[in-house]
Order: sequence, then structure tokens, then C-alpha cells
Amino acid sequence: MPKTKWIFLAVIVIISLVVYKFWYLDYKVAAYEDIPDLSSEYNVDEELVQAREKLNSGIEPATVYTKDPTKNAIALTFDGLPDPTTTDKLLDLVERYDMKVTFFVEGSNAAGDKESVLKLYEQGITIGNYTYTGVQYLDKLPQDAILEQLLRTQKALDVLTGTEPELFKAPDTSFVVPLLQVAAAANLKSAVKTDVFINKDAVKNDVDAVNFINSVPQGSIVSLRIGTPTNIITYQEGKIDDKPAVDKQPNLALKEEKKDTAVHQNIVDVVERLFKAIQQRGIQTVEIRELREIERVDILTPPVAPTPSPSTSGKVAMLFDYIADKADNILFNRALAATADYNQLRRMNNHKLAENPKMIYTTEQSVCFAFAGLTKPEVVYKTLDYLAKNNIKGTFFVMENEMRANPQMVQDIINSGNEVAIGLRSLKDSNFFTVCKQIDYMQNQFASMGVQTNLVMQPWGQITDETLEAVSAMNCQMVSPTYNMVSSKHQNYTSAEAVMAEQFGKAVYSVGRGWIIYFRLDFYNDDDLVVDVMDLVKRHKVDNIAYNSFYDDAKINPNNDSAYTVKSISAVLANKNALYQINTELDFSSPNLGNSLNYKGISFVDYLQQRYIGNYDVTMAEAHGFKVEEASYLDTDGRIHTDKPVVFFTFDDWGTDAAINHLLYVLRKHNVKATFFILTHNVMRNPNLLRAMALDGHDISSHSEFHRAMDTVEYNSDEAYQSYLVDYGTAYNKLLYAVGDVRLTDGTSAFKPYYRPPTLAISKAGFRALYDTGYEYIVSGSYSTHDYEQPDLDSMVNAIKEGIYDRNGKVINGAVLVMHMSDESTFTPIALDLLLTINEQRADNDPAKFTALPLSAYLKNNYDQSDYSRKNNDLNSRPVPEINPIGSENSLYHNTGY
Repeated sequence: MPKTKWIFLAVIVIISLVVYKFWYLDYKVAAYEDIPDLSSEYNVDEELVQAREKLNSGIEPATVYTKDPTKNAIALTFDGLPDPTTTDKLLDLVERYDMKVTFFVEGSNAAGDKESVLKLYEQGITIGNYTYTGVQYLDKLPQDAILEQLLRTQKALDVLTGTEPELFKAPDTSFVVPLLQVAAAANLKSAVKTDVFINKDAVKNDVDAVNFINSVPQGSIVSLRIGTPTNIITYQEGKIDDKPAVDKQPNLALKEEKKDTAVHQNIVDVVERLFKAIQQRGIQTVEIRELREIERVDILTPPVAPTPSPSTSGKVAMLFDYIADKADNILFNRALAATADYNQLRRMNNHKLAENPKMIYTTEQSVCFAFAGLTKPEVVYKTLDYLAKNNIKGTFFVMENEMRANPQMVQDIINSGNEVAIGLRSLKDSNFFTVCKQIDYMQNQFASMGVQTNLVMQPWGQITDETLEAVSAMNCQMVSPTYNMVSSKHQNYTSAEAVMAEQFGKAVYSVGRGWIIYFRLDFYNDDDLVVDVMDLVKRHKVDNIAYNSFYDDAKINPNNDSAYTVKSISAVLANKNALYQINTELDFSSPNLGNSLNYKGISFVDYLQQRYIGNYDVTMAEAHGFKVEEASYLDTDGRIHTDKPVVFFTFDDWGTDAAINHLLYVLRKHNVKATFFILTHNVMRNPNLLRAMALDGHDISSHSEFHRAMDTVEYNSDEAYQSYLVDYGTAYNKLLYAVGDVRLTDGTSAFKPYYRPPTLAISKAGFRALYDTGYEYIVSGSYSTHDYEQPDLDSMVNAIKEGIYDRNGKVINGAVLVMHMSDESTFTPIALDLLLTINEQRADNDPAKFTALPLSAYLKNNYDQSDYSRKNNDLNSRPVPEINPIGSENSLYHNTGY
């Protein structure tokens, strides 16, 4: 044989040995290292032979039980058999609280504690297979090792109870199709995939238990790990990255070697707290078999090693082709199994897209800080320090690459009490399946850290329909920022003030309740800037929402409930009583002419005479389009007819939380209800504030959509009528939709179809449009305080007093005061606070004491504003509740329900 051929053959042999050593033998050694010797207990040689035969014949894989969002119940599992004393106590709790649970038992523990297993069986508890030693990463073991773990446990439990388990699970294991086939060969019907793990050390008391149970989605499989998982896989660097490595950068000071100083909770105490919370909430527990069962697809047949060809060089090529094919096939089979599972979810979801709200629709006085971009650990830890010092909890959206790079940092965020949630990366090749995979991976990693979440955000990049579909199919909730504090031009900035000025501008005085303020932590080149910006947002856009006067400071007055808090997103979502649903993207511009007062039997002439509450400044010259005779019937008094010292506070326009929350607090403090005339153009950008206003018991009425005065167009033309109709109809529809379902204490809707004309100008065409749109009263009012231009507090106090009192200091009965809720009306809240405080201190018979009511207290039962001399109206004889001190049991508020 030529010398060159011998050399070539020698090279082939060397390569083959290298491949054998580093690919096959290393894998075998790594896979079997530290596996316990099971040969002495429960011999399963015969069962192994039968199982291999089933596998060779192409057995169908076991199914998987997983969360079922359609089920209004949860399933509970205990993973691992505890000591006999603990088992007895847990069984006692199960019976006492009438809970359905499943115990997943290790075969080795069953063999060592037969009495406990028999007690489980006799009490009717479902027993599942938790492998022989509670082994982790079962899917990564060789086939025979998996079979031994499962078959020995099957036999141990069969010998003890006479029944083989049908369910199995293993810690930190992916239920890929090859594993499910091996499980089926071991006579196991289904795997159980937990989606919520209980961190027992986090359930320190009953409140923690209630909070945890409140956060569990319906249809979840909830598990408490009792046993300690056994890891019999030795990971080789560079080959397996399923378990992310800890980032040991020296500047992070993670102190991995520190002693465990945490206070560990007793399992029995934790379980009892959880059972009590479940019982108090009326949540049903069900058997796992009542939840959703899914199937995975068959794996492809692995390629058979090719027959060597006569060509030696061909042998080498085929050897490497075989290795590559085998590796590709393994990866493909795993991907195919996951894809099939996601396809099934896609079909069940019926291609529905997740909603992606840019705020939480809540009336709770809370703001959310959200963070993403966690690739700079030093900035993350600076942020955590700031949050801790200011008693703030935020939400950190963690991405897959960040979890893999630095799991310890993620754990530190969790340990700090802040929230972690799923951050989606914006990838060019992203699709439904890759998004599902990201969510699945992150949920599994979080679960291993004792956290369950279905909260998702994609902080940057275009959000596609496929992403929204994947989020919906995975039963997750997506959110997006209300206010993004990141702008590309700010990357090199060093001044937080400059960032704030450009991000908020001069018009945004505050953030709003339910808003999500987003900070990207790895964006600025200046690593101190993000914390500085966050501090300015808190101090100048959140803290300023609280009402603070020289004698009523939210920081020191425990009864001052005006301040907003900064919370995590899930904490705000957990307050179900404050949540509501709304679609701000609807088209509100089509007026419903079916609301016309004509259908209520009110003629247009009567509407003019009886339903318009005017103003003495609106004379014949401002009554555009009316004939002289018609104008003579229009009210110019502006007061509500009453012989009682009742006044009406009304507020126009719109503003930010900083302005309106001050008013709401002052009115709430003094138990006063008012009427708010809303300028609706921007109201859907902050519906939470409008909703809060209604829930405080105030009338919600209209001040138009665009503040278009009735003298800004040809006032008596058809064009003017159509223009008004759209404007007034849009405002009407928005307010009805946003708060029409809110009920005041008298059972009526918070939306009151009253209208205040912008600038108080009126026209016949405008009135016709209001009549046809369905506004029941047009209210100008008796006195305007011009609060938006008052120079100081004294001027504002005097302006309000002038509207309430006559020259003799007596209350002007029925006075309707026009004020504003805008940010420019700086002195209005504190001036009202002072006057209402003084008013409460007056004696009941003091002629200067008044009662403030909303307009709806009088504008009902076909209230008629016509002149008494021309209309035989008996308004003065109507019964009016006696005026008693505000807040007393028999006060006007108590009797009227306002």
C-alpha cells in the first residue's frame, strides 16, 4: 500500500478517535456522572426490556397537562414526599380545608416511608411519579437512565398501593417529545407542567398568602416544592446553556459565598395560610385531570449511520455528515415539538390578538415606573438603591439575553421586593413561534426563582400582530409605556433638567394615575443620568399631585389622602376594585339623533324657555340668530330657583392630575359634590382621571369637544348647525361611554347631559344642535370667578365670595359659580378649602352659611327655569331637605344621596 494511503488512514483513525472521545464518551460520562446506584432496590430488568420494545415499535408520546385559562379553578401539587410528621400535618390540612391536591412522590422516599404513601392512598390523594430521586433535567438524561428513574418509581408505588401512577413530573425539566415517549413506555399517561411555583419563604403571613392567591391566574397548576431536586447532569462549558451562568463581575459585589441568613418559613404554616386564602376567596381546587390536556407531535426517526463506502475520504466526510445530521435532528425534533405545542395554542386562541394598553385603566392613585435594558448592572443596582431609599416598587422587564448573562442580578431584583416581568426583544426574524419561545423560557426561568408572571412588554421596536397573537395565545397580558423617558437625541446628555424639559415640555404638569413611566437603564452614556431623571419625575411630576397648603400638608396630615404612590404594575393590576375596561380608540363623532329631546315630548320652544339657565352678561346682542321675541324668553338670571341658601360649584375645561386632584381632594375633604363641565378633546388620553371624578360622586357634563364658541361660525346656517352637531355629539358620546355606567348614590348615572357654552356665547343653531343631541339643560351660570387670571390667593377668595354673597353678606340662593379645573387656575383649590372650612364653622342660623350641591340635585323632574311671572311654576313650593351641619346623619347630603 502506498505510503500516502497509510498516512491518510492514520489521519482518519485519529479523527475518529477524537470524535468518539469528545462527542460520545464525554457525553456518556457527563450524563451518567453522580447517578445513584439503584440496582439493589425494585429490580426492573423485565420492565426495561418491555419498555424498550414499546419504544422500538414507535409508541405514542404521553400527553401534557398544562394551565387552562377557561377553568375557573386551580390545581395544587406538592412536589416531593416530606418527612412523616410533615406529611401527617399536610394531610390533616387537606382534609380540614377540603382541598384537592396531587402529591408527586420520589420512588426512593416511597421505599423508605411506606406508611406515608399508604396514608396518601387511603385518603384518596392522587399520587404522581416524581422520578426515583427527584432528578433535575430529566429530559437531558440518556434513554435508559430516564427509564430507570421512572420505572423504579412506578414499581415502588405499585407494590405499595397496588396502582401505578398515571401522572409524572420532574424538576426543571422540559417535556420534549422524546421524553414523553419514554414516559409512555413506562406506562405513564401524562406529564404535568406547573406554571406557578410557590416561594414558601415569601409567604410570611396571611396577607402575603392572600396577595399571592390574588395574583394566580385562573386555571393555573400551582406547585410547592418540598423535596430537594437531585442534579445528576454535569454541565460542560460551552455545550449547554439552558442554565445561565452567574455574572461574576467584581464590581457587582454579589457575595455568592455569604451565609444564608434568610428566615425560612415552615411548610405546614405556609400551606395553611394558602389554604385559608383559597377558602376565603372562594376559589375551587380541582384534580389535574380536569385541566387542559395537550398532545405533542411524534419525533422524526433518527438517521441511521451510513454504510461506509470504498472511498476512505468519503468515510471521513460521511462521519462528519452523520454527526451534523444527528445534532441537527435533535435540535429540529425539540423545535418541532415546541412548534406543535404552540400551534395548538394558536388554534385554541383562534388567532386573537392581545390588547396593548398604554396605561392601566384604574382609578387608584398610583403611578408605575417600568424599567428595561438591564445590560449595565451598575445602573441597575443604582436604580434599586434609589427605589429602596424612596420606598418605591418598580417593574423590571427582563429579556432572555439578560437572564442568561446575569441571573444573579435578576434574583437580586426579586429579593429587593421589586417586580420582574417578561421583556420581549425586537428581532428581525421574530414571529409567533419565537415570541412564544421567549415567553416560555422566561416563565420557566422566573419559576425557578420562585416567581410567576404573565406580564409582558416589548420596550422598543415595532410590535407586530404576530407578537400580539403570541402574547394572547400564551395567556399573557401586554402593556406599553404611557410615557417613554427615552429619546434618541438624549443619549449623550448629562443634564436631567434638559431631558425633563424636552420630554414633558411646558404643558404636562404631572403624570397620571395608572400611567406607566418607562426608563431604559442602558441607554444614556452617563450612568448617573437615568436615576437623576427618575428623581425629577418623582419630585416634579408625581409628588406635586398631592394637595399641600400652608395648613394641610399631605406629608404630615394622615387624613390627607391626596398623594399618589409609585407601585409595580402588577400591584396596581391587583386592585381589581379600581380597574375598569375602556376602548379609547372608538369613533365618537357620530351624534345619536335618537337622543333628541323631541322624542321626550319637549318642544324646542319649551327647551329655550325652560331648559336654558343663562347669564346676565349674555344679552340680546350675544343671542345670535334668535328673533327678538324668542330672545326675550331666554333666562338671564343664571341662578337655580330655590329659596334655600344653596350654591352650586361648577368647574370648566380639563387639566392634569396635579390640578384636578387638588380640587377632588378639597371637595372630598369637605364632603361637597360639584358639577364638572368637561372639555373632551383630550379626555381619552387620561380617562382614569375622569373616571375618578365620577366615582367621587360628582356630576360629569359637557363643555364641548373643541371649545368652539357659538359665534365662531355663521351662527344661523345649516353649516353651523352641522358643525355644532358633530362637536356636541362627540363630547356627549365620549362622556357617556367613559362614565355613563358609574352610578351615584341615588342610583342615577354620573353622566349628566348638561352643557355649558364655551365663552357663554349662544346661538339658535347651537341650541338646535344641543336639543337634537339630547342635552337636557344648558347652564351658563350666575357668576364667573375668572380664576384663571386671579393674581393671588386673596383675589381668588374674594372672587368666590362675590359669587356666593350679596352686598349684605347673605347667601345668594341658587348661585351657580363658574370656576375652572385647568392648571392655570392655581389658587382655586386652596381658596375653596379656606371658604369651606370657614363655612363649616358657622352656626346653622348664620345667614352667611351655605350648602354646596351639584346641579343634578335640582335639575331633575323636569325642572323649569322659566320666569315665574310668565309661567305658573310652583318651584318655590317644592320640598327641599332641611339644611343640617354637613356630615351629620340628617344632613342635606344624607337625605338627598349626594
